Amino acid sequence: MIDELKSFVTVVDAASLTRAADVLCVSQSTISKRIQRLEELMGGVLFDRNAKPPLPTALAKRVYEQAVPVLRALEQLQDIAHEDSPPSGTLRFGLPQAVTDIVLFDAVTGMKRRFPELDVQLLTDSSPRLQERVDDGSLDVAMLILPSGAASPAGLAGNRVTRFDVKVVQSTDQPLVARRTDMHALAAHGWILNPDGCGYRAALERAMTDKGQAVRLSIDTYGTDMQLRLVASGLGLGLVPIDVLRASKWHRKLSVVEVSDFALAIDLWLVHPRYLGNLRQAVEVLRESIVASFDGQSARGAKGAASR
Repeated sequence: MIDELKSFVTVVDAASLTRAADVLCVSQSTISKRIQRLEELMGGVLFDRNAKPPLPTALAKRVYEQAVPVLRALEQLQDIAHEDSPPSGTLRFGLPQAVTDIVLFDAVTGMKRRFPELDVQLLTDSSPRLQERVDDGSLDVAMLILPSGAASPAGLAGNRVTRFDVKVVQSTDQPLVARRTDMHALAAHGWILNPDGCGYRAALERAMTDKGQAVRLSIDTYGTDMQLRLVASGLGLGLVPIDVLRASKWHRKLSVVEVSDFALAIDLWLVHPRYLGNLRQAVEVLRESIVASFDGQSARGAKGAASR
Protein backbone atom coordinates (compact mmCIF):
# COMPACT_ATOMS: atom_id res chain seq x y z
CA MET A 1 0.00 0.00 0.00
CA ILE A 2 2.96 2.32 0.49
CA ASP A 3 3.75 2.44 -3.24
CA GLU A 4 0.09 3.09 -3.97
CA LEU A 5 -0.04 5.99 -1.52
CA LYS A 6 3.20 7.47 -2.87
CA SER A 7 1.87 7.31 -6.42
CA PHE A 8 -1.47 8.83 -5.41
CA VAL A 9 0.11 11.75 -3.52
CA THR A 10 2.56 12.40 -6.36
CA VAL A 11 -0.26 12.49 -8.93
CA VAL A 12 -2.18 14.99 -6.80
CA ASP A 13 0.93 17.15 -6.27
CA ALA A 14 1.96 17.05 -9.93
CA ALA A 15 -1.61 17.36 -11.25
CA SER A 16 -0.54 14.97 -13.99
CA LEU A 17 -0.19 11.22 -14.38
CA THR A 18 2.71 11.71 -16.79
CA ARG A 19 4.67 14.06 -14.52
CA ALA A 20 4.06 11.77 -11.55
CA ALA A 21 5.52 8.85 -13.51
CA ASP A 22 8.61 10.95 -14.28
CA VAL A 23 9.04 11.94 -10.63
CA LEU A 24 8.82 8.33 -9.44
CA CYS A 25 10.84 6.95 -12.39
CA VAL A 26 8.17 4.41 -13.32
CA SER A 27 5.88 4.00 -16.32
CA GLN A 28 2.56 5.77 -16.63
CA SER A 29 0.77 2.42 -16.71
CA THR A 30 2.39 1.49 -13.37
CA ILE A 31 1.02 4.69 -11.85
CA SER A 32 -2.45 3.94 -13.25
CA LYS A 33 -2.45 0.40 -11.83
CA ARG A 34 -1.36 1.66 -8.42
CA ILE A 35 -4.14 4.25 -8.36
CA GLN A 36 -6.66 1.56 -9.32
CA ARG A 37 -5.43 -0.75 -6.54
CA LEU A 38 -5.69 2.08 -4.03
CA GLU A 39 -9.26 2.79 -5.17
CA GLU A 40 -10.11 -0.89 -4.64
CA LEU A 41 -8.59 -0.78 -1.15
CA MET A 42 -10.43 2.44 -0.30
CA GLY A 43 -13.69 1.28 -1.84
CA GLY A 44 -14.20 4.53 -3.74
CA VAL A 45 -13.17 6.62 -6.74
CA LEU A 46 -10.20 8.95 -6.21
CA PHE A 47 -10.10 10.76 -9.57
CA ASP A 48 -12.79 12.06 -11.91
CA ARG A 49 -11.55 10.56 -15.16
CA ASN A 50 -14.07 12.50 -17.25
CA ALA A 51 -12.09 15.66 -16.55
CA LYS A 52 -8.90 16.45 -18.48
CA PRO A 53 -6.61 16.09 -16.63
CA PRO A 54 -8.38 13.83 -14.08
CA LEU A 55 -9.33 15.78 -10.97
CA PRO A 56 -9.21 14.51 -7.36
CA THR A 57 -12.61 13.67 -5.92
CA ALA A 58 -13.82 14.77 -2.49
CA LEU A 59 -12.73 11.35 -1.16
CA ALA A 60 -9.28 11.86 -2.70
CA LYS A 61 -8.84 15.15 -0.88
CA ARG A 62 -9.61 13.48 2.44
CA VAL A 63 -7.26 10.58 1.67
CA TYR A 64 -4.53 13.04 0.63
CA GLU A 65 -4.76 14.91 3.95
CA GLN A 66 -4.15 11.66 5.83
CA ALA A 67 -1.63 10.13 3.41
CA VAL A 68 0.88 13.01 3.41
CA PRO A 69 1.74 12.83 7.15
CA VAL A 70 1.80 9.01 6.96
CA LEU A 71 4.39 9.08 4.16
CA ARG A 72 6.40 11.78 5.92
CA ALA A 73 6.47 9.69 9.10
CA LEU A 74 7.56 6.66 7.08
CA GLU A 75 10.47 8.63 5.59
CA GLN A 76 11.53 9.72 9.06
CA LEU A 77 11.30 6.12 10.26
CA GLN A 78 13.54 4.97 7.41
CA ASP A 79 16.02 7.79 8.12
CA ILE A 80 16.53 6.55 11.68
CA ALA A 81 18.59 3.64 10.38
CA HIS A 82 20.73 5.74 8.02
CA GLU A 83 23.87 7.13 9.65
CA ASP A 84 24.21 9.93 7.08
CA SER A 85 20.68 11.23 7.74
CA PRO A 86 20.20 14.31 9.94
CA PRO A 87 19.68 13.44 13.62
CA SER A 88 16.04 13.38 14.70
CA GLY A 89 13.96 12.48 17.70
CA THR A 90 15.71 12.35 21.07
CA LEU A 91 19.33 11.77 22.09
CA ARG A 92 19.47 10.14 25.55
CA PHE A 93 22.80 11.03 27.14
CA GLY A 94 24.25 9.72 30.40
CA LEU A 95 26.88 11.58 32.39
CA PRO A 96 28.77 10.82 35.63
CA GLN A 97 28.05 13.38 38.33
CA ALA A 98 31.77 14.03 38.83
CA VAL A 99 32.25 15.75 35.47
CA THR A 100 28.94 17.54 34.95
CA ASP A 101 30.37 20.95 35.90
CA ILE A 102 32.94 20.71 33.11
CA VAL A 103 30.90 19.02 30.38
CA LEU A 104 27.18 19.62 30.74
CA PHE A 105 26.67 23.22 29.59
CA ASP A 106 28.90 23.05 26.51
CA ALA A 107 27.55 19.63 25.50
CA VAL A 108 23.88 20.59 25.60
CA THR A 109 24.22 24.08 24.09
CA GLY A 110 26.56 22.81 21.36
CA MET A 111 24.08 20.09 20.44
CA LYS A 112 21.13 22.49 20.24
CA ARG A 113 23.17 24.88 18.11
CA ARG A 114 24.03 22.20 15.55
CA PHE A 115 20.77 20.26 15.66
CA PRO A 116 17.96 22.53 16.92
CA GLU A 117 15.28 19.95 16.12
CA LEU A 118 16.97 17.25 18.20
CA ASP A 119 15.77 16.82 21.78
CA VAL A 120 18.40 15.97 24.40
CA GLN A 121 17.55 14.05 27.57
CA LEU A 122 20.24 13.94 30.25
CA LEU A 123 20.70 11.43 33.06
CA THR A 124 23.43 11.61 35.71
CA ASP A 125 24.40 8.40 37.49
CA SER A 126 27.37 6.22 38.39
CA SER A 127 29.43 4.75 35.55
CA PRO A 128 28.35 1.12 36.15
CA ARG A 129 24.68 2.06 36.00
CA LEU A 130 25.20 4.26 32.95
CA GLN A 131 26.91 1.36 31.19
CA GLU A 132 23.97 -0.91 32.04
CA ARG A 133 21.58 1.62 30.52
CA VAL A 134 23.55 1.80 27.27
CA ASP A 135 23.64 -2.01 27.19
CA ASP A 136 19.87 -2.33 27.63
CA GLY A 137 19.07 0.46 25.15
CA SER A 138 17.63 2.99 27.59
CA LEU A 139 20.53 5.38 26.81
CA ASP A 140 21.97 6.18 23.38
CA VAL A 141 25.36 7.37 24.61
CA ALA A 142 27.13 7.80 27.94
CA MET A 143 30.36 9.01 29.43
CA LEU A 144 32.04 6.44 31.66
CA ILE A 145 34.83 6.80 34.18
CA LEU A 146 37.07 3.75 33.76
CA PRO A 147 40.42 2.67 35.23
CA SER A 148 43.42 4.00 33.34
CA GLY A 149 44.27 1.74 30.42
CA ALA A 150 40.90 -0.03 30.35
CA ALA A 151 39.38 -0.95 27.01
CA SER A 152 35.92 0.03 25.84
CA PRO A 153 33.29 -2.17 27.54
CA ALA A 154 32.50 -5.39 25.67
CA GLY A 155 29.71 -5.05 23.15
CA LEU A 156 29.93 -1.26 22.96
CA ALA A 157 31.78 1.13 20.68
CA GLY A 158 33.44 4.29 21.88
CA ASN A 159 36.46 6.54 22.24
CA ARG A 160 38.63 7.60 25.13
CA VAL A 161 38.01 11.32 25.59
CA THR A 162 40.71 12.17 28.10
CA ARG A 163 42.78 10.89 30.98
CA PHE A 164 43.29 12.75 34.22
CA ASP A 165 44.75 12.30 37.65
CA VAL A 166 42.56 11.93 40.71
CA LYS A 167 43.92 13.70 43.77
CA VAL A 168 43.36 13.47 47.50
CA VAL A 169 42.22 16.86 48.80
CA GLN A 170 41.66 18.43 52.19
CA SER A 171 40.65 21.78 53.65
CA THR A 172 43.26 24.50 53.27
CA ASP A 173 42.13 26.25 56.45
CA GLN A 174 41.56 23.11 58.54
CA PRO A 175 44.01 20.48 57.25
CA LEU A 176 43.76 16.95 58.63
CA VAL A 177 47.12 15.57 57.42
CA ALA A 178 50.48 16.86 56.27
CA ARG A 179 50.68 17.99 52.66
CA ARG A 180 53.01 15.06 51.96
CA THR A 181 51.98 11.83 53.61
CA ASP A 182 51.18 8.14 53.09
CA MET A 183 48.21 5.79 53.16
CA HIS A 184 48.77 4.84 56.79
CA ALA A 185 48.24 8.47 57.86
CA LEU A 186 45.18 8.85 55.62
CA ALA A 187 43.56 5.76 57.16
CA ALA A 188 43.20 7.60 60.47
CA HIS A 189 40.77 10.14 59.01
CA GLY A 190 37.27 10.12 57.58
CA TRP A 191 36.42 10.49 53.89
CA ILE A 192 33.68 12.25 51.95
CA LEU A 193 33.03 10.12 48.87
CA ASN A 194 30.48 9.01 46.31
CA PRO A 195 28.27 6.04 47.25
CA ASP A 196 29.24 2.53 46.11
CA GLY A 197 29.65 2.26 42.35
CA CYS A 198 32.16 5.10 42.06
CA GLY A 199 35.32 3.91 40.29
CA TYR A 200 37.80 5.97 42.24
CA ARG A 201 36.19 5.18 45.58
CA ALA A 202 36.67 1.50 44.71
CA ALA A 203 40.32 2.16 43.78
CA LEU A 204 40.91 3.88 47.13
CA GLU A 205 39.31 0.99 49.00
CA ARG A 206 41.49 -1.54 47.17
CA ALA A 207 44.62 0.48 47.92
CA MET A 208 43.70 0.74 51.61
CA THR A 209 43.04 -3.00 51.78
CA ASP A 210 46.43 -3.71 50.21
CA LYS A 211 47.99 -1.71 53.06
CA GLY A 212 46.02 -3.60 55.68
CA GLN A 213 43.81 -0.57 56.31
CA ALA A 214 40.19 0.36 55.68
CA VAL A 215 38.51 3.52 54.42
CA ARG A 216 36.78 5.39 57.23
CA LEU A 217 33.67 6.80 55.57
CA SER A 218 32.37 10.01 57.12
CA ILE A 219 29.83 10.97 54.45
CA ASP A 220 28.82 9.34 51.20
CA THR A 221 26.80 11.57 48.91
CA TYR A 222 26.34 12.29 45.23
CA GLY A 223 27.24 15.73 43.98
CA THR A 224 30.81 16.85 43.51
CA ASP A 225 30.06 20.42 44.52
CA MET A 226 28.60 19.34 47.86
CA GLN A 227 31.46 16.91 48.49
CA LEU A 228 34.09 19.59 47.92
CA ARG A 229 32.19 22.07 50.06
CA LEU A 230 32.16 19.56 52.93
CA VAL A 231 35.86 18.82 52.47
CA ALA A 232 36.64 22.55 52.41
CA SER A 233 34.84 22.82 55.77
CA GLY A 234 37.30 20.35 57.29
CA LEU A 235 34.81 17.49 57.66
CA GLY A 236 36.93 14.89 55.89
CA LEU A 237 39.26 14.04 53.05
CA GLY A 238 38.08 13.83 49.46
CA LEU A 239 38.97 12.43 46.06
CA VAL A 240 38.55 14.56 42.97
CA PRO A 241 39.87 14.60 39.38
CA ILE A 242 42.36 17.43 39.04
CA ASP A 243 40.45 19.10 36.19
CA VAL A 244 37.25 19.01 38.23
CA LEU A 245 39.09 20.59 41.16
CA ARG A 246 40.36 23.40 38.96
CA ALA A 247 36.83 24.06 37.71
CA SER A 248 35.33 24.10 41.20
CA LYS A 249 34.43 27.31 43.01
CA TRP A 250 35.95 25.68 46.11
CA HIS A 251 39.43 25.16 44.68
CA ARG A 252 40.99 28.02 46.68
CA LYS A 253 39.71 26.46 49.90
CA LEU A 254 41.16 23.04 49.07
CA SER A 255 44.71 21.77 48.92
CA VAL A 256 46.08 18.67 47.23
CA VAL A 257 47.67 16.01 49.45
CA GLU A 258 50.67 14.28 47.88
CA VAL A 259 50.48 10.59 48.86
CA SER A 260 53.74 8.67 48.48
CA ASP A 261 52.17 5.23 48.08
CA PHE A 262 48.94 6.00 46.21
CA ALA A 263 48.37 7.39 42.72
CA LEU A 264 45.21 7.17 40.68
CA ALA A 265 44.59 8.02 37.03
CA ILE A 266 41.27 7.49 35.28
CA ASP A 267 40.11 7.44 31.70
CA LEU A 268 36.95 9.12 30.52
CA TRP A 269 35.20 7.27 27.69
CA LEU A 270 32.25 8.15 25.49
CA VAL A 271 30.50 4.86 24.68
CA HIS A 272 27.48 3.91 22.59
CA PRO A 273 25.98 0.94 20.72
CA ARG A 274 27.83 -0.11 17.58
CA TYR A 275 24.91 0.98 15.38
CA LEU A 276 23.61 4.48 16.05
CA GLY A 277 21.60 5.13 12.91
CA ASN A 278 20.97 8.82 12.31
CA LEU A 279 22.24 9.74 15.79
CA ARG A 280 25.85 9.15 14.72
CA GLN A 281 26.41 12.78 13.66
CA ALA A 282 25.00 13.98 16.98
CA VAL A 283 27.28 11.68 18.96
CA GLU A 284 30.31 12.91 17.01
CA VAL A 285 29.39 16.54 17.76
CA LEU A 286 28.94 15.55 21.41
CA ARG A 287 32.40 13.97 21.49
CA GLU A 288 33.99 17.08 19.94
CA SER A 289 32.23 19.30 22.48
CA ILE A 290 33.41 17.18 25.42
CA VAL A 291 37.01 17.16 24.19
CA ALA A 292 36.90 20.94 23.76
CA SER A 293 35.47 21.35 27.28
CA PHE A 294 38.31 19.39 28.86
CA ASP A 295 40.96 21.07 26.70
CA GLY A 296 39.61 24.47 27.70
CA GLN A 297 39.48 23.53 31.37
CA SER A 298 43.07 22.22 31.28
CA ALA A 299 44.26 25.45 29.66
CA ARG A 300 42.44 27.59 32.24
CA GLY A 301 43.80 25.44 35.06
CA ALA A 302 47.37 25.72 33.79
CA LYS A 303 47.01 29.48 33.42
CA GLY A 304 45.58 29.78 36.92
CA ALA A 305 48.37 27.66 38.40
CA ALA A 306 51.01 29.81 36.68
CA SER A 307 49.50 33.01 38.07
CA ARG A 308 49.39 31.75 41.67
